[in-house]
Amino acid sequence: MGNKETLRISTRFGWGIGTLTVSLMFQATGLLLLFYLTDVVKIPAATAGLLIGLAKIYDAFTDPIMGRISDRTKTPWGKRRPYVLLGTLLCAGSFILLFNLATFADSPNIIIIILAALLLNATGYTIFNVPYLAMPAEMTSDYHVRTNLMSFRVMAVAVGQIGGSAGGPALILYFGDGINMTNSFGYTGMANILALIMVAAGLTCFWMTRKASFVESSIAHQGSRSSFFEQFKTAFSVRPFAILLGIKITQLTGFAIFLGSLPYLFSRIMLASNDLKFYFLVQGTVMFASQPLWVYMVGKIGKKNGYYLASLLWGVGGLSWMMVAEGEPTIGIIIRGVLLGLGAGGLLLVGQSMLPDTMQYDYQKTGIRREGIFAGVYTTVEKISFAIGPALLGLIIGYAGYDASAETLSDNVRLVIYLCAGGLPVASLIISCLLMILYNLNVQTFKEE
Repeated sequence: MGNKETLRISTRFGWGIGTLTVSLMFQATGLLLLFYLTDVVKIPAATAGLLIGLAKIYDAFTDPIMGRISDRTKTPWGKRRPYVLLGTLLCAGSFILLFNLATFADSPNIIIIILAALLLNATGYTIFNVPYLAMPAEMTSDYHVRTNLMSFRVMAVAVGQIGGSAGGPALILYFGDGINMTNSFGYTGMANILALIMVAAGLTCFWMTRKASFVESSIAHQGSRSSFFEQFKTAFSVRPFAILLGIKITQLTGFAIFLGSLPYLFSRIMLASNDLKFYFLVQGTVMFASQPLWVYMVGKIGKKNGYYLASLLWGVGGLSWMMVAEGEPTIGIIIRGVLLGLGAGGLLLVGQSMLPDTMQYDYQKTGIRREGIFAGVYTTVEKISFAIGPALLGLIIGYAGYDASAETLSDNVRLVIYLCAGGLPVASLIISCLLMILYNLNVQTFKEE
């Protein structure tokens, strides 16, 4: 099995940069897609949110199937890496399609076209992400090396956030009219540029992980023969993993609502669309730069305490969005970017490093390698969270009476945008912290085995 000596820096970097493929797509769609559908394609907010939610649910329930397929795959390239390559190409192609939907805006079948594009994109995400997340537990069994390995991924997530959430709006304005976020040509140009970067990142991951030592076992595929529902039963029977799922679904549902609400907050309340990319540039840069600090802190105070500290930082920054108004000073945006960047960096590092810990715990207890099953169920929960989030956001602002063509917002709409940007995400984060109390894996757990 891989260890600290054999897991080279180049391998860690190569695996980590792979997440840039899905991070760029995830950040850009999470931030911009609902707004694009409501304000460019002119789809009602509730309908757009529902379509995104349906695609995410489909995406979620294909994950365990993908996990089982990758567990049982045998190729000269390994059982995970071929799907990284295929998923990269599907993600990039479908991403371009998503942000060219305005071309079909006048079609009587526009709803079907949107749903088909969303499903294609979801399929690419599943094919890439499930095998990708199963790789770390097969690359190393060292508790601290897994944390370090995940720091490379979180740094790539930060770069993806800068590219998708800061670069995305900047590219839209560059290729559009340079003034607002509703020019369809801007979205086309943005999608083309980001898709090229996604392909480059995926190919780099595929190439640089070719020399990694992936563990194999004569009983490696036993767990993958179970049915769809048996896989869920198996995963939930491992208590630390079940607790981790609860932590992730509460945290990520709030994050999804937060991310989707920001274009409305910046463009319709703060009247500062150009500042959105600046905020994400600050947040993403801090998130990237904070990784060595978080690796050190987690090594000193443990993953649970690291999670609580990161939650505090994110929560303070998140609640402050409820106080913004037109003419918000730049220093306020910078402070929020720093707080949320620090918080997000810690939350992502701890959450991601806990996944291979639970995989290793299961292997030590059972002697069966089921990384694909666990990765599939984990990403299912992630995607359910990001199905619930946009669907709730679309329904909430739609119910409040949001009208994309209205020059001013009603008090009800303003209130729900504030709540979705601050109150609801922080409430969900508090719930995840309460669940973290129940999580009991630490370095001593693996030393005792």
